[in-house]
Amino acid sequence: MSRPKKIIRNLIILAILLLLFLNRSGLYFSPLSAHEHSERSIHYGPSNVVHVENFDGGKYILSKYDKWVSCNTVNRSLFFFWRLGDQPIGFENDKTKPLDFTWSRTYQNHKAYGIINDNRVKKIGITLSDGEVLTQTNFYDGLFLVTWTNNQEFKNIKGYDSNGQVIFESEH
Repeated sequence: MSRPKKIIRNLIILAILLLLFLNRSGLYFSPLSAHEHSERSIHYGPSNVVHVENFDGGKYILSKYDKWVSCNTVNRSLFFFWRLGDQPIGFENDKTKPLDFTWSRTYQNHKAYGIINDNRVKKIGITLSDGEVLTQTNFYDGLFLVTWTNNQEFKNIKGYDSNGQVIFESEH
């Protein structure tokens, strides 16, 4: 076998071994492929990705699936690969509530996300345990995602109409 043929053969073998390694190690080339694999692994989805937001070391992927709302986390690993974060299953939307939501914490990263069921809601306000209020007025296909990295816990959430009147309030 000539030298160029041996080089091509060895490159093909290396490529196959690399793909097998990536498949077994849980590493992916893109955050969306990690997200999709996460959904498939628990027989959920495929969801419709509505918004992707960066955080230090990863991405939040806000999605809708049937009656469900989810916010999956994928983390950067080994410089340019991506690894699964928390599970993508979120919550089933209760359409009787003007605002349906959940929140979670992973290490120093906190997130509150949900869906707006009442089109009068124009602003979301989240109060943290130290009294700080985080607000959001830009929504993603009716979904919202609010993140913070301080050590404060979620205290309550309010939904406001265009006049600043509280339409919805929930304490934790």
